[in-house]
Amino acid sequence: MKLLFSDTSPYARKCVVAAHEKGLADRIEIERLNPFETDFHEVNPLNKVPCLVREDGPSLFDSFVICDHLDRLGGGNPLIPAAGTDRDRVLRLHAIGQGITDAALNLRSQVMRDAKLDTPLPKDWFIDRQWSAIQKSCKLLDQEIDSLQGALDLGQISVGTALGYLDLRFPESAWRHHAPALATWYETFSQRPSMQATAPKG
Repeated sequence: MKLLFSDTSPYARKCVVAAHEKGLADRIEIERLNPFETDFHEVNPLNKVPCLVREDGPSLFDSFVICDHLDRLGGGNPLIPAAGTDRDRVLRLHAIGQGITDAALNLRSQVMRDAKLDTPLPKDWFIDRQWSAIQKSCKLLDQEIDSLQGALDLGQISVGTALGYLDLRFPESAWRHHAPALATWYETFSQRPSMQATAPKG
């Protein structure tokens, strides 16, 4: 396995800590890169680190997904309990830590945008990065539309609600133009009673 990694990324660090705790550190090659200067959309449409590139399956991204995979792959006691109040406690703590990290990274981004560092980024880099992630992710889902078929699961719900939010807040995004198969899937999925009952009012 190869982990696309940035030395300053707390998300990537979390994955490496988990790898060590699960006895997997020697099975993972670390590839250091700058996600702002490197294009690796072919393995992660979000172009974010960390990203775990595997030989026996598609790449994994999002630090929680990677940590969950390593937890199941490695030895020792589980880092994520399988069920019960212990699982609730761990996931709640993870959400708090992730929220703190997200807030800190957003603040860091704003500082960089305000050009208070030695290497300020272009004026609209942050907005452009978000739009690129949305467009490329929709394209990937369109290419992998079969992964959205079958019995209802949390992945389908996550994608469906994300697309609904795009329609609500960013109708100008025209995501359907880039992902026609995904658009067809969503038209059906959005008719589920649960989706209709929870449709945002604006």
